[in-house]
Amino acid sequence: MIAAMAVALPLCAQQNKWAAPHVVTVYCSGCHGVDGNSQLPYFPKLGGMDAAYAEKKILAFKEPAGPPVDELLWWTLKAIGAKKDPGNVTREERIHMEGVAHAAKPEVLKEAAEWYAKQPGARGHGGGDKALLAEGESLFTVGLQSQKILPCQTCHGPNAEGKGMAPRLAGQNAEYTEGQLVKFRKGDRSHAPEMTMVTRDLDPAQAHAAALYLQSK
Repeated sequence: MIAAMAVALPLCAQQNKWAAPHVVTVYCSGCHGVDGNSQLPYFPKLGGMDAAYAEKKILAFKEPAGPPVDELLWWTLKAIGAKKDPGNVTREERIHMEGVAHAAKPEVLKEAAEWYAKQPGARGHGGGDKALLAEGESLFTVGLQSQKILPCQTCHGPNAEGKGMAPRLAGQNAEYTEGQLVKFRKGDRSHAPEMTMVTRDLDPAQAHAAALYLQSK
């Protein structure tokens, strides 16, 4: 009886995995995984992400692309063999997301967002330098008054679980989180002006510490 249950559990998990919507298994899973647990560090983990927030982010890829100078910079960096900037995905990766956002019907995108919202949130991992993790924890829980940096938990929840349109950050890939903070500091994220204000005085070392701490949650 126990042996039969042990066999049934993995089969049940496998069936649930393949119960994912078509758009998830065919398109989303290549970068984000069927369960939202992306193994590629520069892509976000989507498991447990609020569905309304995820849907809004997908639809944002329908917005016009950035100015031509961004594309020129990308080609220049590619020509000299530069590594991926942590604040950017490659042009091909963005085009892929834009293609899905434009091709899929709104109800299909909603279905994908709701699927990922039902998946378990990412489990913390990583470890790392204890001093950096402590610095990141302090920034998250109490902020830094001398730099007018508010505590992240105010909006994202005490356990970084997310609150409404403030996304879940717990267990998120550090490289992805750090890249997003780069974009906020540059003012490239018009959908969340409050984040631009909060992060404008956050230096790169502090952003790195916060991202490592969140990955460990």
